[in-house]
Amino acid sequence: MTKNPVEEIDNSDGLVDLLLFDHNSEDNIIWATDNKSIQKNPIEPRDIYKIEPRFMKSKERRARRTKDRAEVFTPPDVCKLQNDLIVRPWLDKPLDQFIDATFLEITCGEAPYIVSRYNVVDGTPIAIDNRVGLLDRKLQSINQSVDNQKLWLELARRAFQSVYGYEFQGDNLFIARCNLFLTAQEFYRQKFRAELPYDFLNDLVDIITWNFFQYDGLNRCRPFDEYGGVFGSCKIMDWKAGAPDEF
Repeated sequence: MTKNPVEEIDNSDGLVDLLLFDHNSEDNIIWATDNKSIQKNPIEPRDIYKIEPRFMKSKERRARRTKDRAEVFTPPDVCKLQNDLIVRPWLDKPLDQFIDATFLEITCGEAPYIVSRYNVVDGTPIAIDNRVGLLDRKLQSINQSVDNQKLWLELARRAFQSVYGYEFQGDNLFIARCNLFLTAQEFYRQKFRAELPYDFLNDLVDIITWNFFQYDGLNRCRPFDEYGGVFGSCKIMDWKAGAPDEF
């Protein structure tokens, strides 16, 4: 069974603090879970040990989150069928065009449509070459086509900039961010048998925390802001323009 992604993050350089950051509130992402006593509280680094992926939660807890938050996770075979249809038009196009193609996973949970490190239903790990997420497909193409490390880093950066996701519940969002961060390291290790450069890791965290953000898709605003905020008041980064834009 897969380890808890949260426990795989090395926090020696403050990575947990960075991955918790919310660019809209300029504070940490909030819990926004089924636990009403802490729903609006920011998630603190000391509290991440409380965060578990869905496959590690008790049956009762999973049922409660499904009832209270309509939380249902999609198995990888279903993700594959749908992602195959999405990717098919890009198969005959140049690699650059596929890398820059923009995709958004709504209510992303742990982001299985973007990166599929494990089966989100039962926790079974998935080998790199068998992963079915949209970012996985891009990184697989890069690994197959590129041997130069500098070019790999450039294309991988663009690939990460091209995928987005939003999620209401803060614990799911943090796991999704961890999964994206770990995915980059795994693909790079497979290709070059080395660790990603430190400066790239910093860039990567910035991209992930901008592109995977906390949002209420039903009310089209940040969680619990539907009565007091500006309609649609959430910023995401337009990487081509190099500036935030309203989502």
